Amino acid sequence: MNLSCDELEQLAAIEALGALDGKDRARLQEILAGSPAARDAYRRFLDAAAALTVQVVPKKPAPSVRARVLEKIRKTPQVPIPAPQPAAPAPAPSPADGIQFIFADAPWMESPVPGSRLKVLSAGPTQEYVMLLVEFGPGVTYPEHDHLGAEEMYVLTGDLQSEGRSLGPGDFLHAEPGTHHQPLHSIHGCTALMVVPKVAFGPPAAT
Repeated sequence: MNLSCDELEQLAAIEALGALDGKDRARLQEILAGSPAARDAYRRFLDAAAALTVQVVPKKPAPSVRARVLEKIRKTPQVPIPAPQPAAPAPAPSPADGIQFIFADAPWMESPVPGSRLKVLSAGPTQEYVMLLVEFGPGVTYPEHDHLGAEEMYVLTGDLQSEGRSLGPGDFLHAEPGTHHQPLHSIHGCTALMVVPKVAFGPPAAT
């Protein structure tokens, strides 16, 4: 097995640093053991490498050298580094970007439950829920029903009776999917925000 000159120099340089190990070191030792010419080339390379490590005594340059360097720098046109420019502000979103407004004068929808009505606030094509504003008149009862998905209600005004509890402004209820809801009843009337699953949105059956 023979090593080329380049391979021998590479392996010898790594060996001189003490970093040659594994199969490369075994290969180098095998070649050197079986080739006097390789050993001779290896010794010459190490002698040359050792000569390069001889410390060179630094020599301080004459003062005129420093003066000439500084003068050359002074006469060389300097190109200013441009200041980073602030990023342009993002354009304000428009209705076409998915912004929608529902104003107070938006029309109400009559509910099949007599004395109640509702207003759809949010039912976008990418969402799985519908947000409603509901209004019950005095004495209105919303029939019992099963929840196909999570249902939530936040009372804004008035009173609402649910599952034996009296709710007023600021009160909130949450119903898990699969639960059964007893009839809701309002004595004096109320308005509330409701969130219902889109699959379950539809007029309830009146009783």
